[in-house]
Amino acid sequence: MAAGFVISPGLYSQQIPALAEEHLGKPFRANSPAGFKAARDYEISHSAMTEQRRQEARGSVRPVYDLNPGVGADVRSAVKSAFADLRARLAAKAAEESAQAGEEPELRREAGKPARKTPTLTPQEAERQRKERETLQADFQEQLFGQRDAAMEMEDFQALLTNGFSEEAEVATLSLLERAYGSERGPLFIGGSREELSREGPQGITVRDVRHSGEQTLPGTAPGVLDVREAHSELDRFASIPGNLLPDAPGAQRRAVLRLAKRLVRPNLTINIAETNARRLRASDAVKDAVISMKKGQRVIGDGELVNETHLVILKGMRAQTDRLDLLQLQVGGTGLVALLIAASFVFCRTAFRRFRPTRKDGMLLGLLLVGVLGLLQLWVSIADAIQDRYTALPLEALYYAFPMAAGAMLVRFLLSEELSLFFALVLACLAGVMLGNSLSFGIYTLVGSLVAADRITRARDRVGIFKAGLITGMVELVAVLCLFLVEGKGLTTETVLTALFASVGTALAVPVMVMALTPLLESVFGYASDIKLLELANLNHPALKELIVQAPGTYHHSIIIGSLVENAAEAIGANPLLARSCAYYHDIGKGRNPLFFGENQKGENRHDSLAPAMSAVIIKRHVTEGLEMARQYRLPKLVADAIPQHHGTRLVGYFFHKAVKEQEGKENAQPLDESIYRYPGPKPQFREAALVMIADAVEASTRAMPEPTKAKLHAQVQKMINIIFSEGQLDECDLTLKDLNLISDSFLHTLEGIYHARPEYPAGAMGGGPKTAPLMVASTVKPDGKSDGKARSA
Repeated sequence: MAAGFVISPGLYSQQIPALAEEHLGKPFRANSPAGFKAARDYEISHSAMTEQRRQEARGSVRPVYDLNPGVGADVRSAVKSAFADLRARLAAKAAEESAQAGEEPELRREAGKPARKTPTLTPQEAERQRKERETLQADFQEQLFGQRDAAMEMEDFQALLTNGFSEEAEVATLSLLERAYGSERGPLFIGGSREELSREGPQGITVRDVRHSGEQTLPGTAPGVLDVREAHSELDRFASIPGNLLPDAPGAQRRAVLRLAKRLVRPNLTINIAETNARRLRASDAVKDAVISMKKGQRVIGDGELVNETHLVILKGMRAQTDRLDLLQLQVGGTGLVALLIAASFVFCRTAFRRFRPTRKDGMLLGLLLVGVLGLLQLWVSIADAIQDRYTALPLEALYYAFPMAAGAMLVRFLLSEELSLFFALVLACLAGVMLGNSLSFGIYTLVGSLVAADRITRARDRVGIFKAGLITGMVELVAVLCLFLVEGKGLTTETVLTALFASVGTALAVPVMVMALTPLLESVFGYASDIKLLELANLNHPALKELIVQAPGTYHHSIIIGSLVENAAEAIGANPLLARSCAYYHDIGKGRNPLFFGENQKGENRHDSLAPAMSAVIIKRHVTEGLEMARQYRLPKLVADAIPQHHGTRLVGYFFHKAVKEQEGKENAQPLDESIYRYPGPKPQFREAALVMIADAVEASTRAMPEPTKAKLHAQVQKMINIIFSEGQLDECDLTLKDLNLISDSFLHTLEGIYHARPEYPAGAMGGGPKTAPLMVASTVKPDGKSDGKARSA
């Protein structure tokens, strides 16, 4: 739960500044010189920026104009039809009038000539001619413009009528229309007005051919894009050039043709509002929401910085997301991640390693170290951010990597075992990577450093060894950082080199210091024994051993011999030699309370001769209880104290049990012996070093009683004692294998040969090489009453 809380983002009670619009333009005052920073990653939507981008997207879409390339052809066709119809009607009228006036047929067929003067008309005839002229003009306008009241100038119509709508006028009109809809550079696009083109398409227009389904993009100021007014100006310019328009015709007729052509010019480009709006809507919808990404540790606003609109948007978004944050879900997620990681690693290690059997106390220590390292890392990240704000030249990653992540695994290995240190390193590396923004590189860096530190500390026997382990770990960390940054493509830059140096120096100096500072505290609280503590216990000047050599010298000598046996055997099977020797030295310290009840301390008199076997067994077993009391008195580490009862296991006090059995043999109606009186309470050895002490205790006691301890006899006796202990099931609860037992046998035999080695028999007088001297006379003994017996004694 605690580790989940530490690594879960957003679980820290970060106070988000409550800035509002009234703070705009005012300096921000922060509690920290580093200003206000994001405690986790944020993705904040910026609605104003999003709308601005959508407006820009809509504005970037060019207006769509539909091009009707048949407009010019339709106008020219209408001109041809209207002129032909008017000429035909004028010819028919002229023929009719000529017939009525009796003129010659030849003269009546001259339809294309000007009408001859007629005599003065009566008012009725004038009104009739006016109406006929208006009818002709309305019909002409309808054919050209589609409406009868197109407001064509009467003067222009009269000029064309006077000319009889001649073919020359028609050709001139068609020529002007050709000029209006085309030029030497190609067809012209005529829009409604220049104002519309400038307003709708300042960046250009999209021309869509409605007949041929083609599209092209044209700039709004292209020479080929005109409005109606500009087309009229082009016709005026063309007509003003002498010789271009009816050079032989009267001016009224030229003006009439020019004005008619200008009236006939219609736009062939019309804006398609619906299509334009649809395209702009699609462009607007395609714009994604503007998002401001704030990374963990990134500064939102600095101390003394002026508040602007962006700051308000970011802080408002952070408050909104924090308000929506379900802290319970985050805690459950973080705790679940930690639980899954620990469970998976625990199951794997328990299956893969025989000696991976952590106790509850071990689990408590691992949990405290895990939470402590992660908590200190979180604190260090905040400190590193503040340092980097003050010294901007320092890379932030260099400060992060300077944290001594390897100290946790080194401590676990120094106090517990390599299996637990591996388990701790795996879990810590994964959680540290998650904590620093899911950084894979930091997780790998932590794992490599933890494994190297745990391996190197195994060989440390003093403070120099601890610093040497830290130095080697720091060198490996330097190489690891360089390789990680090269893999990430950062190259051997100044930032990379600085980060590697910070990681190396931080590990080499801080890791040993932390280990040496925390080791005594953890030893005192949890009762663990590091190798340095075991070295202190193995010192023969320890008060408990000094008391033992005074009270029970035989037991002391027995313990020293067992220490030699188990130390060599522990080396052979890969156990902890220092722990084995310390357990051997203190396994029988309880005998110092009643030393004369134990054979190695007796000199002639045996106090058990006057005791019943059951009482003797109770006294013998009591040295275990008294030994545990002395272990508490001298504050011996738990493993060393555990070896006191475990080195006897649940074995019988054999000598007195068999003595009791013999005493029962000759009695009638003898009660069955209560075996529990003669059996040690246990437990059986739980770790290999305690099992070594059990075997060595039995072997040393049995071989001491051998009259002639030859190599063959020693080998047979060692094998016999190991087989007896094994067959009794005393080794069932520790991790000794048959291979280990063979190695133990060989090691014991080698040590016992050194202890019971044969010496050549010295001839008489060989002990002294000089002339004979008088024997040394010592003082006479003094009787209890204070008088001397008067006899001198030679030494």
